[in-house]
Amino acid sequence: MSNSKNLGGSSSQAPGRHGGAPHYSFNSHMSLTTNDVSMNAINKHSVMETVFLKIPNGFDVISCVVQFAQHFGVSVTVLTGQGLISDVVVYPRGVIRPPYVSTMISFSGTYSCLNAASRDIISCFHVQFADAAGNVIGGRIHSQMKAASIITLVLAVSTQV
Repeated sequence: MSNSKNLGGSSSQAPGRHGGAPHYSFNSHMSLTTNDVSMNAINKHSVMETVFLKIPNGFDVISCVVQFAQHFGVSVTVLTGQGLISDVVVYPRGVIRPPYVSTMISFSGTYSCLNAASRDIISCFHVQFADAAGNVIGGRIHSQMKAASIITLVLAVSTQV
């Protein structure tokens, strides 16, 4: 674990920042930025941290979560999310295609690259959203989910074993 990167989030963070959880976001060049939280080595005693990830309008939410996990070499569990989404296909059935936009009711999932050399990847994401008629639709995300507003996710991250 000594070569892993820090996501920040120690208890010494300023009050009023959601318990010290660091905030990350993607800029227009698809690069990660942070709210002035250092990115040193993950605390050796820390097994899991909570972070906030903001994804801009038009970005693929799934790709951003995967990029975040790979950038820091961590496993990611999406605890919740909020915002508007479009261009998503879910199973068992449900589709939002542009120009339609729906409100995300819940979003959860996991991305874990257990052994990068063997490409042993666990990735599964689920979403529930309301369609234009107010019906709630949900299921496993087939491939992508576009942000139709700024999407804010709460992630639990842990170092890979």
